[in-house]
Amino acid sequence: MTTATAASTIDDIRDPVARFTRGWMLATSTDAYGMDLGFASGSRFWVVGRAGVLGDCPVEIAAAAIAFEPIEKVRAAWETVPAGLTHRDVALHYRDRIAAWGDRVFADHPPAELIELEATARRIAGAAPAALGVLFAGWRQLSAPESPGARAAVALHVLREMRGAAHIAAITACGLTPLDAILAAPHPPPRTGPAYAERMGWRGPFRDPAEVRVQRLAAEELTGTILEPYFSILTPGELARFGAGVTTLCETSIRVGDS
Repeated sequence: MTTATAASTIDDIRDPVARFTRGWMLATSTDAYGMDLGFASGSRFWVVGRAGVLGDCPVEIAAAAIAFEPIEKVRAAWETVPAGLTHRDVALHYRDRIAAWGDRVFADHPPAELIELEATARRIAGAAPAALGVLFAGWRQLSAPESPGARAAVALHVLREMRGAAHIAAITACGLTPLDAILAAPHPPPRTGPAYAERMGWRGPFRDPAEVRVQRLAAEELTGTILEPYFSILTPGELARFGAGVTTLCETSIRVGDS
């Protein structure tokens, strides 16, 4: 029987989950839905949609939880929630967009496999302490949708928030700021460097990314180390099955796509 380790599974699913979640985050249909709610842009819907699980807290807290967006960008969204909606209402709308995406892109996937994957993802997320990160804790406690595709999509988002929480802890432990982490991100262009930081709303002048490259690579490794105990609740066989299932599911979603 094929087996895997917690560390290898964390590495194997990192990029597939990131690409999967970017699918609905960057979809024009998601932006349009947010603007139909009354937001000035899809990016503002993304800010409040993700951090709205915190409720109506001060913008400084929301910005701290998101970490990688400058507070001015968070403030522009946080203080312009459409009339008649609370921050938590927006988070529920965002959850429902994720659920609708899952229903659509996983429509042809066997329900039994979706149910198994969602249950395993929830086991992993449930093993971590809420103190790992407030956005992760907030998303983990939201009620799950009913259909298998929707449940799988939301569970994968919870895993994304779980990794995000671990990553924030890791960059801090390595002596980096969130801006440092963006500048020296070990990703191919355009998702790294000063141009990427400016696209995310930061303003220079910026430090030379080479100054913190070693620390940034260390933070990436530490992120996985932080997550290992929670993935280690699975057997080697379960880890292998979960890693393969997540990869297949995420590749399916990318092929289906959105406009």
